[in-house]
Amino acid sequence: MTADLPRGVRFVARLIPAVDRQAIVGDLLENADGLDLSGTRRTLWLAGECGAIAAGLSLDRARGWLVVPPVRELAAGLALDGSRALRSGHAAGTTLRAFLICALIVTIALGAELLVSSLLSASGL
Repeated sequence: MTADLPRGVRFVARLIPAVDRQAIVGDLLENADGLDLSGTRRTLWLAGECGAIAAGLSLDRARGWLVVPPVRELAAGLALDGSRALRSGHAAGTTLRAFLICALIVTIALGAELLVSSLLSASGL
């Protein structure tokens, strides 16, 4: 089925996992026929759809690689016993989530400091 595609679309379609490629490309070709697309518009539409599907599937795979515990579990683990939160098999994800939370808190604090200092200087104090 991919042999019927233009060369550029065939290249983008190869970004879709091989297991699902034939079914997805077949559905896209049917949709293109249903929309009465032809020529360059059909090629661009197929390339855009294949690219969007490939990007979505790649994001799903990337999310599966990085397993991060929910913030609620992280906070409860750190509140009860700090080392217990890092004993699970997902210590890298836990550490990353804790670092992000700390970075967000620091950013909020710096923003509040900047806001207060600009308000005080504007009021003449």
